[in-house]
Amino acid sequence: MVKPLIIMKYTFRDHFSAIAPGLSTALLAPVHAQAIGDLCSLFPFDAASDFGFESRLGNPEATCDFFLQIRKERAGSGIIAGKSEVARLSPVLLNNPFWQGISKLFEAWIEPSSILNKRLELFWLEFDCLESSFNPIPNIFFKINGNTESRKAQWGSMLEVLNEIYGILFRIKFPAGLGENLKRCTEALPQYANIYQVGFMIPRKTEAVRLILNGFRDDSIIEYLKNIRWPGEIDAIHKMIERYAVKFDHTAFNLHIGEMVLPFFGTEMYLSDMSQPIWDPRWREILDFLEAENLLLRGKREGLGSYSSKKKVSYLLPVNYISGINHLKIAYKPGMPLECKGYFGTMINPQKEAAIQHTVNET
Repeated sequence: MVKPLIIMKYTFRDHFSAIAPGLSTALLAPVHAQAIGDLCSLFPFDAASDFGFESRLGNPEATCDFFLQIRKERAGSGIIAGKSEVARLSPVLLNNPFWQGISKLFEAWIEPSSILNKRLELFWLEFDCLESSFNPIPNIFFKINGNTESRKAQWGSMLEVLNEIYGILFRIKFPAGLGENLKRCTEALPQYANIYQVGFMIPRKTEAVRLILNGFRDDSIIEYLKNIRWPGEIDAIHKMIERYAVKFDHTAFNLHIGEMVLPFFGTEMYLSDMSQPIWDPRWREILDFLEAENLLLRGKREGLGSYSSKKKVSYLLPVNYISGINHLKIAYKPGMPLECKGYFGTMINPQKEAAIQHTVNET
């Protein structure tokens, strides 16, 4: 007699549950932790290689936005594309028209002959926190290759990518007015600066694109802002960089580009080698300073410090979790106080990729 098969499946919720005990309630209240768990249950175990959180460090509300990082060479890209033989997204996502578009986008990405396969390295899906749940429609960020090309060639490649993505997700070409402005901002970059990420803030109902730029030297970002006719207070940005960014090893800059350059500006600040508060004394000085500046609340400061950890959990095979702070960001909006945000997350290192998606036991 053939014995019945019992299928035991894991979901991405298992990853979140593994690190959740180390999440301070000052950073993430239980109701929002439950909501992230519910969101994660819509994704299979191998859907992403890393995940993380964005916290407004000076705001007492214990909410975080949540993101997944998907690498082309890992199982998650095929799962979201609908090409995995052993794992698939929840029907809640599969039946959503926009998620059907995301699946088509990832299907194009993993096709070796496609422009997306040749040009895009990574995707990030960022989910905005609502009152007691998460919007299942993500902001979409991606990393584009091609920074070694001339600016003209780089823009040509970028426009191909943008047209392809817009064609798949929205069935239109990339908007011409936005494209002209983005072209101008791309071609104005100094030779040594790079476009690190491009982002579509889809659920926020804005047609602006977020650019994340790195590689700037000294005060060259100030000259760049003048060249692209950025409409905010240049002096405020200069002071912000001199006061905060100088305490870190590396910086990247955020701009919002629509049919005009918008006055938002963000300075992302990194310490080298994924330095963490538990072993790098520079963090204490930085966090002391930010707390004194009223940009960081004490409870959230303590929560950031306690999140850094290494942990191993055995499913069918062991999985290593490495958690810590990625970077901080100071954000400028005209007429508003500066805001400090913290980005922290967890790298997932399974011993064997895709071996834990399901198991079959004889009974």
